Amino acid sequence: MDYDQLNWEQQSFNRVLQRQVDNQVCAYEEELEFRQGFKLVRRRLKTSIPIYYASFDSLNHVGMCYTFGSKRVHPKDLAFDHLFHSDLNISNGYHFKGKTLKALNEPLYYVSLHFDKSYLNQLNEKQPLPSWLFDLSKDSAIQKIDHISAPAELRHLAWKICCLPKIINLSDILRIEAHALEWLAIVLDMANQTACSTTANYSRLNNDRKKNVDEVCDIIKAEFSQPLTITELAQRTGTNECYLKQYFKQHTGLTIHHYLTQYRLTHARELLRNQPNVSITEVAGICGYQASHFSHLFRKTYGMSPMQYRKGEY
Repeated sequence: MDYDQLNWEQQSFNRVLQRQVDNQVCAYEEELEFRQGFKLVRRRLKTSIPIYYASFDSLNHVGMCYTFGSKRVHPKDLAFDHLFHSDLNISNGYHFKGKTLKALNEPLYYVSLHFDKSYLNQLNEKQPLPSWLFDLSKDSAIQKIDHISAPAELRHLAWKICCLPKIINLSDILRIEAHALEWLAIVLDMANQTACSTTANYSRLNNDRKKNVDEVCDIIKAEFSQPLTITELAQRTGTNECYLKQYFKQHTGLTIHHYLTQYRLTHARELLRNQPNVSITEVAGICGYQASHFSHLFRKTYGMSPMQYRKGEY
């Protein structure tokens, strides 16, 4: 179900927009706007149906959020894959897909500090923002943000905000506003802290990652005929499997699987073109494929069969 299409009942209280839906989603939402372009959103829900959110790129704000649930539901499973980070999730919200259906009928808590992109520009003129946050206000949100080092206190603060009672009185607003301003202050401090250390640390980290990627490329070039797996490549290069996939895509623009496939097929084309005495079945084996799968993959990639390519029908 599209989140924006839910049948909400809503009411306003001072600067707070409160919304409630009792459909198939037992949900409660508050939007508290502190000033134009700067607001806090928090939600509680327990849904029996999958909920889908609008694309982050279609929005005019940057949301820095945390999602909390039971231990059975990992926060990463409730965020958009390309925007999730273990320390700080830059996202529009949560959504359900595939395995995350196990999150259905589980209580979930969400809190986000929303900035209009124009507000971020104004804020940055007064005090420099962390570069990753300011860049998100200028460019597409679909980018890897793996070098953020958010302090643990930020996550603790987000949980405090989730635990505060539903807003009824002005005092409730002030408590939430105080936490939101503290959140903003921490983010601004992150810019000051990283100004001195991030460049050097990120450069060193980036070199280490590139070394891992280069090692994987070397293994693929030397052993492309073997049944290489990402798990094996991660073990051999001494890195985490998930991180390796992420780093590899950053540095090469391709997934490991795509890179391996591309390298194998490029070598296959050379064999087909320059070694007429080598059969197509042998070419497939040399490149790490069964003959039937090789022919299917070759045609899918180049729009012709290996035999047609060998005959020069291109």
